[in-house]
Amino acid sequence: MKDKRKHQRIQFLRKVVITSSVDDERRILDVLDYSMGGMSVFSKKDYTVGDLLFLESLTTLDGDEKPLGLTAEVRHVLEHESNGFVIGLEFKK
Repeated sequence: MKDKRKHQRIQFLRKVVITSSVDDERRILDVLDYSMGGMSVFSKKDYTVGDLLFLESLTTLDGDEKPLGLTAEVRHVLEHESNGFVIGLEFKK
């Protein structure tokens, strides 16, 4: 089956610090993968499609925290077997 994504996904098991526009709560989420257009993250909290998240910073491969300053929209939410959710995010311009 052919992947219909515009951009290739790259596995990236690091952390991203986010703030939600819904509850203004700051959280640290696990990044599963990313591309030029978005990223997938794992969250214990359920988000709603259309929610906006501000991506504050990202943990790099060497463990440093680098600022991102990006806004992303929740595009899909899938329940995960380990009591959490896989959240698909699309970067906004």
